[in-house]
Amino acid sequence: MIDLKAILVANGAAVVLLQILLLSTRRALRHRFLDDRLFHIMVGSVMLQCMVETATYFVDGNTAPGMQTLSLLLNSTLFINNIIFVFLWPLYADFKLFGDIKRLKRIYPFVAIPAMLVILGGVVNLFVPVFFRITPENIYERTGLYFFPYLCTYFYLAYGVVLIYRYRNKVHKYLFLPAIIFMIPILLGSVLQYFFYGLSLIWIGAAIALCSLYVNVQNEVSYTDPLSGLLTRQYMNHYLDSETRRGFSGKKIAGIMLDIDQFKLINDKFGHLMGDDAIRFTGKILRRSVPPDSVAVRFAGDEFMVILQVESETEVEDAIRAIRKNTDAFNSLGQKPYELRFSVGYSLYGQPGDSIDAFLGRIDAAMYADKKARIAASEIPERRGARAAGLPRGN
Repeated sequence: MIDLKAILVANGAAVVLLQILLLSTRRALRHRFLDDRLFHIMVGSVMLQCMVETATYFVDGNTAPGMQTLSLLLNSTLFINNIIFVFLWPLYADFKLFGDIKRLKRIYPFVAIPAMLVILGGVVNLFVPVFFRITPENIYERTGLYFFPYLCTYFYLAYGVVLIYRYRNKVHKYLFLPAIIFMIPILLGSVLQYFFYGLSLIWIGAAIALCSLYVNVQNEVSYTDPLSGLLTRQYMNHYLDSETRRGFSGKKIAGIMLDIDQFKLINDKFGHLMGDDAIRFTGKILRRSVPPDSVAVRFAGDEFMVILQVESETEVEDAIRAIRKNTDAFNSLGQKPYELRFSVGYSLYGQPGDSIDAFLGRIDAAMYADKKARIAASEIPERRGARAAGLPRGN
């Protein structure tokens, strides 16, 4: 039996929740970005589903003139709009991962084939029963092909999740996309609604999923340095505080600090845009060099920090060697007018009476000791010479 009051409450709550979300995301300067536009289309799509689905329950069984046609239109809209919503999810996830519109244009015409079939079926259903039929008594009934839109829905939801978990480390990005959290309320609502016609839970689930997605994306924005792509010092402080309370899962905590040698000279000689470029490539080098479970941070200016959980000091030294190796590989390409070189210091947490401030202080002191030693060995000339800051000869 259909409970119209429960349906109104569930879908009405979803619309109100999403309207609040839309009002809180009115940032005109960011609306030009594709991920923002996709997110807003998903929100609008769910709001439309809530209103259309509610209308179908009120129309169902009403034999007044024109109600049968209206029921056909409303239910076909549900099928078409649903597949648009779930197709946008992997599209959104892909762009968050790669930020590449050309990639979307190359891959997603093929990924869109199941969605196009569902849309075509929804249009044809206005004339011939494909996914559903409307009886002479204006009652909605499913056909044998009803399962196909459901399969496509689960395909796109799973596609987005697999995409995130497969590639977010490979593309060296810190993403807080809550892929599983996004799916759970939608899947739960859709399964219940599939087996118990008359319940309306899928779209309140989708509204909750979108709110969760928004909150986590905001965490990503607040905890990610926009220039280097690394995490922020704020995130590192939160991480260290949390891990020291938990005891680091039985492992030792280690910190590596890096400072770009003669970074000021890069700015002075080639301009601040090239200095920003050096920061960006430092971020790429660090993400490529350190273990996936480490925390790489832009600490301040041209200083960077890597926090690792290790079994021994050897693992820290291995990470430093990987950074040096990838830095040398970057310099050997000769694609930039500058070269990157780092002064490096590290320390392990856990000395008697240790604190986070003392730990960070030791790392900082070790890094500056390395810088002084390298200056004394003429690896970092203090004068503005041809090889200062790793600049190539003849510049």
